[in-house]
Amino acid sequence: MFDIVVNLFSFELITAFLCLFICAIVQGYSGFGGGLMIVPIMALLFGPVTGIALVAIPFFFGMLVILPRALPDVNWREVAPLATISSIAIIIGQIFLLSADPKNLKIAMGIFIVCFAILFLRNWRYNGKRNFITRGIVGATTGGITGTFGIPGGPVAVMYYLSAPIKPVEQRANILITGFLNTIVFLGGFILHDVYQDVSVTESGILVPAFIVGSILGQYLFKIAPANWFGKVTSIMLFVIGVVIIVL
Repeated sequence: MFDIVVNLFSFELITAFLCLFICAIVQGYSGFGGGLMIVPIMALLFGPVTGIALVAIPFFFGMLVILPRALPDVNWREVAPLATISSIAIIIGQIFLLSADPKNLKIAMGIFIVCFAILFLRNWRYNGKRNFITRGIVGATTGGITGTFGIPGGPVAVMYYLSAPIKPVEQRANILITGFLNTIVFLGGFILHDVYQDVSVTESGILVPAFIVGSILGQYLFKIAPANWFGKVTSIMLFVIGVVIIVL
């Protein structure tokens, strides 16, 4: 029994637990960024597909905890078409993800993360038209990146949502619900492709409390101490993580 416990709580899993807790705080606070941070870390610890599969379940439950309070503020006219098209793109993209070379996949992850970090640091905003076509393009890009490379393509949707002339709580709600719906589709795709036959659901389950507690803490911090500097710090961390995964 003792040997089973020791083997289960490996160095990699303990490291993943601690990193996931920190990333969950970021996710709970800002509504984005946590997934972009944890996926490359998990890829380094366990390999791309296994790492993504391990973190998908905790991410789902963490989002499930923080989502209810945001639901009343969701603008479904904006979210529905974007989330629907991104979900379709995820399903198509996963075909490539599950057959790609792990080394090339990690490099692609790093490149996209660095690009996203630079855009966030420059505080880039979309200033064009907002209609069904633009939502479709954003949705296809978001889902395509998520499904094909395994990293949350949410930053594309985030930049689109943040450019909307609405209250921050509404922007955050749109970001959260889109991320949650995409997570359901992504997780469902992995289940249909039998990824969890080769991945320990027990290890993934051990990581769930880290994301739930971290998400709740991040949500609480957002209420009592909203700070403009948080986004910049998150972007810098993303940039560093992106460079590290490219190099390693």
